[in-house]
Amino acid sequence: MEETIASTISNFIQQNPESLKTLYSFSDSWYIILPISIISVLFARKASKIIFFILGFLSSYVFIIPYLIQFDFIKELLKQVKNYQNVSFLIFSIIVGILTYSLFKSSAQIAGFILGGIVGFEISGIILKFYPEIFTKIDFLKNINQSYIPWIFSIIIGLIMSVIITKSFDNVVTILTILIASTISAFFSVFALENSLSLKIGENTLLKQNINISNVELTTIAIFSLIYIILGFKFNFKKSNK
Repeated sequence: MEETIASTISNFIQQNPESLKTLYSFSDSWYIILPISIISVLFARKASKIIFFILGFLSSYVFIIPYLIQFDFIKELLKQVKNYQNVSFLIFSIIVGILTYSLFKSSAQIAGFILGGIVGFEISGIILKFYPEIFTKIDFLKNINQSYIPWIFSIIIGLIMSVIITKSFDNVVTILTILIASTISAFFSVFALENSLSLKIGENTLLKQNINISNVELTTIAIFSLIYIILGFKFNFKKSNK
């Protein structure tokens, strides 16, 4: 069982070595990353919104602002506020950070509507092909041209999917935050045990920043990750006592 878990994780790492290299790049700051990751696990519902803010804030500085200042209109505008340029960038980035969560949520709603529309269109096509008489028995659909029926299905199921995604968006984001933060927490927990307490876990390949992590370490990371995931769900989805 241990070897199966370890080999599965190992194969995944071999196919995605960049993820592990990224984690290793923060190894010197494990004492900062570990507590932040654990806090993100325990308070994922709130942390996820903060993560979206940080994502939008950084994206503004790295991508959006450099792109916008290429336009002459923006250059002229910045000349007028030359002494307050950095403040302007900061305010703009804060606004982008605040709006990022709403933009992602709106994008998910639109994607849900489109996906639901496609499903509705296909369902109506199957019904029209195999059970066309159904539409002649429903009073509401009797006087409607059959060419409009797929679009009616698309709109109705699209709206239903959009509503479902809207209601479950926060939960989905919370779950993703728990899973990602738990993995990061588990990795740096094992690294901390090897680094600070000098524990011998497998071959201590984490300290050597080796891509081929030993089976014992991989299994230990998996166990830690599972514990963090359980704690994350317990803290974020616990029922309120009335």
